[in-house]
Amino acid sequence: MESGNKGVVSERVRSYGWENAVRSLVADVRFAGRQLLKHPVFTAAAALTLALGIGANTAIFTVVESVLLAPLPYQGADRLAVLNTYWTDSGHTTSRVTGPDGVDVRTQARTMEAVSVYSGGSLGVELHDHSVYAVVTWVDANFASVFRLQPIAGHLFTEADAHSAALVSEQFARDNFGGTQAALGQVLHVENEALEIVGVLPAAFDFPARTQVWEASPLQPASKSRTAFNYKAVGRLRPGVSFQTAQTELTGISRRLEAAYPAENRNKQFVAAPLKDALTSDVRPTLMLLWATVGIILLIACVNVTHLQLVRSIERQREIAIRKAIGSSGWRVLRPVMLESLLLSLIGGAAGVLLAFPAVHVLIAMAPKELPHANAIHLNGRVLAFALGLAVVCTLLSSMLPALRASGVDAAEALKHDASRGMSRQGAARLRDGLVIAEVAATFVLAMGAGLLLHTMMTLMARDMGYRTPQLLVVDADAPAHSEADALRVVGQLNTLFAELASVPGVERVAGIMGLPTGNYGSNGSYHTRGGLPFDPGHAPSSVFSVASPGYFQTMGIPLEGGRDFDAQDTFDGPFVAVISRSLARQSFGDIDPVGKQIQCGLDSDKWMTIVGVVGDVRQDSPADKAGPALYMPMTQHPFYANQIHIVLRTEVKPLTLMGVVQAKILEVNPLIALRFTTMDAMLNKSLAAERFRAVLVSSFAGVGLLLAMLGVYGTMAYSVAQRTFEIGLRMAFGAEKRAILSGILGHAAKLACCGIAAGLLLSLLLARLVENMLVGVRPIDPGSLAVAALLLLLTALAAAFVPGWKATHVDPMGALRAE
Repeated sequence: MESGNKGVVSERVRSYGWENAVRSLVADVRFAGRQLLKHPVFTAAAALTLALGIGANTAIFTVVESVLLAPLPYQGADRLAVLNTYWTDSGHTTSRVTGPDGVDVRTQARTMEAVSVYSGGSLGVELHDHSVYAVVTWVDANFASVFRLQPIAGHLFTEADAHSAALVSEQFARDNFGGTQAALGQVLHVENEALEIVGVLPAAFDFPARTQVWEASPLQPASKSRTAFNYKAVGRLRPGVSFQTAQTELTGISRRLEAAYPAENRNKQFVAAPLKDALTSDVRPTLMLLWATVGIILLIACVNVTHLQLVRSIERQREIAIRKAIGSSGWRVLRPVMLESLLLSLIGGAAGVLLAFPAVHVLIAMAPKELPHANAIHLNGRVLAFALGLAVVCTLLSSMLPALRASGVDAAEALKHDASRGMSRQGAARLRDGLVIAEVAATFVLAMGAGLLLHTMMTLMARDMGYRTPQLLVVDADAPAHSEADALRVVGQLNTLFAELASVPGVERVAGIMGLPTGNYGSNGSYHTRGGLPFDPGHAPSSVFSVASPGYFQTMGIPLEGGRDFDAQDTFDGPFVAVISRSLARQSFGDIDPVGKQIQCGLDSDKWMTIVGVVGDVRQDSPADKAGPALYMPMTQHPFYANQIHIVLRTEVKPLTLMGVVQAKILEVNPLIALRFTTMDAMLNKSLAAERFRAVLVSSFAGVGLLLAMLGVYGTMAYSVAQRTFEIGLRMAFGAEKRAILSGILGHAAKLACCGIAAGLLLSLLLARLVENMLVGVRPIDPGSLAVAALLLLLTALAAAFVPGWKATHVDPMGALRAE
């Protein structure tokens, strides 16, 4: 018979055991779900807490994954390298190379499949009836080989197309010509060079960052100087070649060039770095800091949920004891607690993902312009898997202690204790207090970090830039000029234009500058002096180079400390003159009066210039920079650097209200000038984008941590008061004063906060060095930030404990005793 078949019976037993396990698991899941529904306040508080922690982590991880972890969108991106120049004597590194050095590496490096030298920036691009600003990069024919480019329309250029052909981005083609095919064959002008568009590159390719036009340049760079670092270089390693092997070869090339050119290439070494590392090096520390910050937020959230789970497990202590008394195994006792935590984590994870969508958009909007591939940042499968993993981690972290305590409950002991009479086990109270201390410590670390970064921001915003930023309208102006005659014509137009703009109602002063602080245009390099202090011929002093019109210093509010400003007598055919900053005067002339002495630089001429004035120092790139040496030259004597300038207007009214009339007057003089408008205040704020991004986000996360810590303290105090209702009522019946009861509760909260602050202070001292490079004018251990963070945490703890304490003072003694 079938029923007597041993195999069939065994199969039925196995089947019954499997089905019974599933049925039991489903029942436990339903039970956990019903328990969550029966305690909506607990469920909502725990789920929201986890949603904040998981949502913040998901949002930051979305950015980290897209920027730091995802491969670059280029074919064989892992073999792409940038070429840096490193000085072995000083340890200084630049991301640039000289033209001849780049050519030597290209011809001698056998580990490189292709090497391309390029340069560029934001320039005016002249179309058929107007000009627009675009990022233009001059690239040689090897550029396409390095990146394995495939145009979506047209074809690539060759070396024979140098200075006559260009590739444009897909977006540039659509914006200016209506489509990719329509752009082919169109002619545009860059620096007065006529360029035919021969191909359109896909929207996904924008190297260097935000490039819209790639102009064909010759394989031999125009600059032949081995001390002018005017170019960048990128290469592709041959298959199977490691970066270490390539570096060994580059070291050998560096030594050969140093032997061949001992003056120019002394101590100079070429370094190959992965392109991805080069693109992300500026933003990596900030993103890692933010990721660590939200990691702390997640830990605080898990501690909060653990505390809530502990309270739940204490409330269920009798239930658990009864279940163990009737023979339930440890696993059957532990599983409902774990499943309840898992459901909470999944609910919190789902809510966190929903919060991450708007959070990512906010992050992108706030991010500094250096954030690479910002347009590719979005939630994807890897990010969702990360969120799911966080939910599982939260389950383990938040349920471990409650589950272990549940499984370790002694049935007889548990039934003896009555929490409502203040007789819950001391271990439970100590554990809850310990969790609160951990929350406060972690929050203190966040508050301390936020304080340091905010202090840095305030320090930078209060710094003297060396000029007055309010009421300054700034116009980026790029006029086509290729020959000397073109450049001189543009200078004449600008001088006429400055006079006309000065007559506009609401305008006080007008001037032009190539090298405006925090601006797009600028130059720097070494210089030599006559009549100044001696210097090492191998280490000539360096300075910022600027080309300015008469009246620039007065317009900007830069003080003239000696000599005179430029004037109409400083003509192209006259003696060359210069104005220097106080730092340059001190660096090269010491106590000697520099006016009347001579200076020479390699900007565009080897002529010696007579110093006619000394002006105050300015911070050139941002408030974080030191005010350093600056060399100013008149526009009329350096016309090749006068067609791409900033026009600055000191106004009596709101600067941007004059934008329309200023634009009309400029285009009336030259309709082909490309224009952009902003204010000096806006440019200064933009230069602080990275510092503001860090400070605002870390402060926001610290605020979230503070809120969670407040909830933790409140929950602990509220639960303690609830469990001690009988005790409090008894004390009040025997004459205890309300003030004493409130003081006891607030004192306990203050004690927990102080312990947490002490632990957080220790952690902050250990972690302070991690943010040291992000601080300006602030020490990593800043007493002010420490005091503010400690006071904030203490006040938060007292505020969170006040409401439960106030309720405790209003307990009806007789009602509490009758309830027992």
